[in-house]
Amino acid sequence: MAVTQNTYTGNGSTVLFSFTFPYLDTTDIKVSLDDVVTSAYTLANATTIQFNTAPANGVAIRIYRVTDDSALAAEFFPGSAIRAQDLNDNFTQNLYVTQESNREAEIANTTADAATATANTALSTSNTALTTAQTAETNSNTAVSTANTASSNASAAVSTANTASSNASAAVSTANAASATATSAASDAATAISTANGAVSTANSAAADATTAINTANSAVSTANSAASTANSALTSAGSAVTTANSAASAASSAVTTADAAVATANSAATNAATALSTANTALTTANTAATNATNAVTTANTADSNATAAVSTANTASSDAATAVSTANSAVTTANSAVTTANAASSNADTAITTSNNAIVLASQAISLGQKAFADLYSLAAGAIGSKVIDLGDLTTGCVSDYFTGESGNTAAYNCAIGCSITDLGTL
Repeated sequence: MAVTQNTYTGNGSTVLFSFTFPYLDTTDIKVSLDDVVTSAYTLANATTIQFNTAPANGVAIRIYRVTDDSALAAEFFPGSAIRAQDLNDNFTQNLYVTQESNREAEIANTTADAATATANTALSTSNTALTTAQTAETNSNTAVSTANTASSNASAAVSTANTASSNASAAVSTANAASATATSAASDAATAISTANGAVSTANSAAADATTAINTANSAVSTANSAASTANSALTSAGSAVTTANSAASAASSAVTTADAAVATANSAATNAATALSTANTALTTANTAATNATNAVTTANTADSNATAAVSTANTASSDAATAVSTANSAVTTANSAVTTANAASSNADTAITTSNNAIVLASQAISLGQKAFADLYSLAAGAIGSKVIDLGDLTTGCVSDYFTGESGNTAAYNCAIGCSITDLGTL
């Protein structure tokens, strides 16, 4: 393939760069830095450019040819000589334009292939985002299940606390009964003392019994106090469970917000994200129910809190990946559209070059055919006009039956020439 460009990479110090392609005019030489056309250079010689400032390290330098195709390099006029140099210039111009069109078409194909690869990568990333969102939904379901277990455990704790309360109430009743019995024993002892001194022994025995009853009552009081302390501990544990459950509710709310963002960004994950939102709302309701329950739910609720936090982090990652996928896909679409536009322009330029080449070939063929005729063949008597002479120029131009030169020598008849469908009077010779 013909060379129509040279590429380099800047190093921050070099300003001279050579190129190896031929050109018709210096205005056909173009230079770009990182695909941006620049004019900040001069020609050091016929095949070397010199930048005004050295391109920075890593900058992509492209020196290429864009031949002017707005008009033919040489134009032929009726009656003018056809020079080989002019024909060569026209053919060279057409050749260069065709080569450059092929180059741009190849660049467009390469860009389109890259765009396709980028789009495929974006699709893969989007699928990954969908999978991550589905995983987040699964984790949310797990969190709901754990919260339900915590609620069940809390309910069991409430039941146990209620049983402890009932037992404490029974202990109080027993203590009251013991107190009543002790009062009755004291009354009986007083009666025994007033009845007879002889009943001292019996009274002493009754006093001993009363003392035992008092000790029993004191023991009952102590037991009741222990029950009250246990109930207070149960109340404190229930408060801790409420606080932990509220933390779980807050984390679940964050998960809902992040899942909503993921829904807006990833169209492919919309259905799963909506399901995750519904599941998270269910988890929030269940957590609020668990807030009214007790001690044994503390550890499990902490686990649910950790799982909810992990779900938030996963949803955030899914949202970021989806946003990146959208941005990459948009860039791929823009690049592909640009590639299509460039390819269409290249195709149009190639068609124009082919048409121009075909016209030049026809003109050259006619000129060659005329050049191959002998003068004797061209100069002949014209039929129907005695003494007239005609030089048949053939179909040198297009659109007419023939071109010719005619006239009479030594007569007053006018000479005339027909080129390109028009007759020009040359006067008398």
